This record gives sequence, C-alpha cells and structure tokens, in this order.
Amino acid sequence: MIGDDYFDLRSRLGAELFALSGLVRELGGGQEQAAIIDNLIAGLRDPFVFVVVGEVNVGKSTFLNALFGQEFSRTGVMPTTDKIYFFKHGPQVAVRALTPTLEEVQVPCDFLRDFHIVDTPGTNSIENEHQQITERFVPNADLVVFVFSAMNPWGASAWQFLEKVHRQWMRNVVFVLQQADLRSPEELQVIVDYMAQLSRQRFGRDFPLFAVSAKKAFLARSSAADPERLLAESGFAALESYISGSVTNNPARLAKLVNAHRFARQILDQLTVKIDATVDAARRKRTLIDELQAERAMQGERTLKKLTPALDATTKDYHDAAVKIAGMSEELLSLKTATQPETEDSRGLDSLDHRLFQEIMFRVGERWRHVAAVVEEDHRQFTRYLHAQARGHLYLAPLDEARDIDDPAVEMRRRFVARIESTLRRFVIGLKLDEAVEPALLSARKRARLIPWAAALAVIAAGTAWWFGGLAPALLALGCGALLTLGAWLLARSSLIRTRRLLRAQLEDSGDTLHTMLAGQISEDTEHTFSRFLTILTPARDEALLREEHLLSQAAPVAALRDSFERLERELQAATAQ
Repeated sequence: MIGDDYFDLRSRLGAELFALSGLVRELGGGQEQAAIIDNLIAGLRDPFVFVVVGEVNVGKSTFLNALFGQEFSRTGVMPTTDKIYFFKHGPQVAVRALTPTLEEVQVPCDFLRDFHIVDTPGTNSIENEHQQITERFVPNADLVVFVFSAMNPWGASAWQFLEKVHRQWMRNVVFVLQQADLRSPEELQVIVDYMAQLSRQRFGRDFPLFAVSAKKAFLARSSAADPERLLAESGFAALESYISGSVTNNPARLAKLVNAHRFARQILDQLTVKIDATVDAARRKRTLIDELQAERAMQGERTLKKLTPALDATTKDYHDAAVKIAGMSEELLSLKTATQPETEDSRGLDSLDHRLFQEIMFRVGERWRHVAAVVEEDHRQFTRYLHAQARGHLYLAPLDEARDIDDPAVEMRRRFVARIESTLRRFVIGLKLDEAVEPALLSARKRARLIPWAAALAVIAAGTAWWFGGLAPALLALGCGALLTLGAWLLARSSLIRTRRLLRAQLEDSGDTLHTMLAGQISEDTEHTFSRFLTILTPARDEALLREEHLLSQAAPVAALRDSFERLERELQAATAQ
C-alpha cells in the first residue's frame, strides 16, 4: 500500500491520542484538554489530496485504478465532459454537484479514506476551469500528477496548464508517461529525453518522470496469471515507490504529526505531573498514618515503662502485707481458736482473705490511683499530638477538650483503677487462704475436743483407783490419763503448726504470681488505653493504602503511554530527518 510507513506512524499516533483521551477523561483532566486531543485525532484523518491532470484519452482513469488496485474511476463510467470530479470515501456511490463544473463523487473504496482524488476529464477540454483547478486544488494538493500519453506527449494543453501552476507548487509535480507498452524502449527513451529537455527549457528544472503501462499494472493486481512479470513490464514499481516516498516523507504531513505529538505530549506531561503529585500526596498520607501508628505503639511502651516502678513497689508491699497476714494466721491457727465455739471461729475464718485484700489496698491503692493519673495524662498528650499532626490529612473534627480529651481520659482512669482492684481481688481469691485454713482448723478442733475428755477420764480413773486400790493405783491411773491428754494436745498442735507453715510458704511464694498478674493487667490496660486511636488510624490507613494502590494502578498506564510517546517521538524525528 502507498505510504505504509507514514500511515503506520499516523495510526500509532492516533491510537496513542485515543488512549490519552481516555486517560484524561478517566483521571479527571480538563474539558479543554480533552477537546484539544479530540481535535488532534480529527486532524490526523485529513486525507492526502492527489490532483491528476492530462489531456483526454491519455489513460488517467486506468492509471488511478492501477495505482490503487481498484476500479473506482472506470473509463466511461463518468461522462467525459468538461467537469472536474472530486473522489472521496462514502458508504455508497453518490454524486453531488458542488459547482456547475465540479462534482463530488463518493465511492465505497477503502483507500479513499486516506486519499482524495481530483480527476480532470482533460486539460484540452477544460480551458475555462484551469484557473479554478490552479487556485482551489493545486495549492492544497500533496501531489499533482501530469499524465501524458506515450503516443502523443506533445499536447500543448498539458504544458500550458503547467505554466499556470505557481512556481512554489511545482515541487509536488510528477510526470507520468502512460501507455508505455505501445512504444518500443528506444522510442520511449527519446520521448523521455525530449520531455526532460522541454521541462528544463520552460521551467528551468527537471520533474520526476516515469514511463508506465497502467493497463499491465492493473492486470497484475487484479486477475492476471503472471502478476510479477506484468508488474515488472509495467514499470509501475518505481512510480509507486516514488509516490509512496512522497507520502511518507511529505514535510507538511510529517510536521502535522510532529505538532500533534508535541501538543499531546504536553498534555501527557501535565497529566503525569498531576497523577504523580496525587500519588505522592497519597503516599505521604499513608506514611504519616504509619508514623502515627508507630508513635502510638511507642507511646504505649513509654507509658508501660513508667508503670514498672509501681509494679515492683507493689510486689514489695505485698511481701510486707503477707508477713502481717502470716502473723495473723498464728492467732487464727492456735489451740485457743480451735477450742473456741464454732460461731466465733467462723467469724475469724471468714476474715482472712478479706484482711489480706484490705491490707494490700491500704498499702498500694493510692499508688495505683496515681499511676492511673499518669496514664490519663499520657492519653491526653497523645490525643493532642494526633490532632496536631493529622490536621488537614485525616477527617478529624476540630479538637474539643471535653469531648475528645477530658471525657475519654476520665473514663480511662476510672476503668484502669477498677481493673487493678479487680486483679488484686482475683489474686487474693486465687490464694484460697480460708479454704486452706478451714480443714486444718476443723481437724485441730476434733483433736482439741479430746483433751477435756481425756482429762476428765484421767480424774475419774484416778478417783476410782484411789477408792478401790489406794494411792498407787490412783497415781497410775492419773498418769495414763495425763499421757492421753498430752497426746491429743500434741496432735492438734502439730496439725496447726503444719498448716501455718504451708500458709506462710504460700504467701511468700505468691509474690511472683501477683507480679505476673499485675504486669499482664497493666499491659492489657495500657494497650486498651491507646487502642482507641486505632479506630481512627486503622480505617484511615486502609483507605490511604487502597487509594495509593488505585492511583498507582492509574499511574501505570500513564507511564506506559509516556514510554510509547517517547519511542514514537524518536521515530518521528528520524522520519523528519530524512
């Protein structure tokens, strides 16, 4: 096809302009930019204009049919009057009069989408229309083809018409010596030499001249059995190559492609700057949120570190409280308590856990209320920090001291103190001091009850032995009763001593348990205190990440199109440099 290289460049540029138009609309570019691109796309579709002139019956129609491989202008189809025919593409054959001497002919031939043909019926029959052809078509023509007949190339009308063409337009003129198959090679050479000499004499220059047989060329491209031979004999290859080169290397057309590419590149660069700025803003927002989340985690660690001294002090205070409770257990786990009535014993039994809890709270309660105040203040400070750093980046309402700082901080402090107290209570209940004391006390009570019975039996046995046997049997009976009483006392006492030791050991060993429970609790409460900020930061980060990914997905085709524009720019530069 004629001008394949040019049309390939134009097609690729058109595809890139179409892609750019879609990106501009998709990415929110201006309506003005979209309109400019649409105009550039429409401008690329301007067909090449070929003006074909020559005398009647020199084979212009046959030449055009051979050049484009289709019988769009068959000899005899159009009346051979003094009218000019302007061929262009249309869905069906249609003829429309533009002026009394100019008719537009629409033909459904594909090549007419890219080429408009101005065909004259003969320079020797349109003398009055020379001025119209010269002024209306030749200045805008990409190529003016003068067709001469090899049988009579001396016709004066064609040469006279050429003299009316402005000198600056002659650069687009090419001579075609048609019907070359009717002359011998020697005759053709003479004619070609004469026409070249005549051109130099009249116009001071040579014109490209090709001797061809359009008939053979058309047969080679339609139904001939030996197309390669016919095409070689027609001499059409050189002419077609020249015309194709004229199309491909047309300075005005290439300049039009270059200008369209330049305007489009400017719009693409503006779009690139815009999308890069948007991606950068989204990345900065996501980075800011990441930094705020990291700062939130570090603030939690700093706050938790502040609580470590209170945790260690509480463990020490508990040790002192445990010593005191162990001392209380000495009285509780005694023979005196074991021999008391059960009502009084029950009152003492129910109070050991309670006494330990009260003792711990007395020693550490104020400390943990102070710790809660420290956590509260850290919470307030981070709230202010978050609002200061995220202002203009996150959708935060204006900072309200009561709503955003005071109320949450007070509620957090109350919860913190309540949770510490609950942990201490759970710890004390978990020791099960009363449950440990009760079995030992009940066992001791059973043994202690044997003491008065053993003493009574000893007295009765001693009295009876005295009565019946005298002093010696009485002393023996009294000694046996004393031994029995002593055995009951020793059993009760050893049971209570063993329980007191176990209780003391349990109190001493439970300090680590208390430390672990409190450490876990304050860690959980500290995380909970600062986790409320995640309700702001986590959704914001998810949204920022999705937006960043979306923008990057939009930036990818922009970057790819920019690379394609750069490749096409290099090819356009190479084409214009030829």
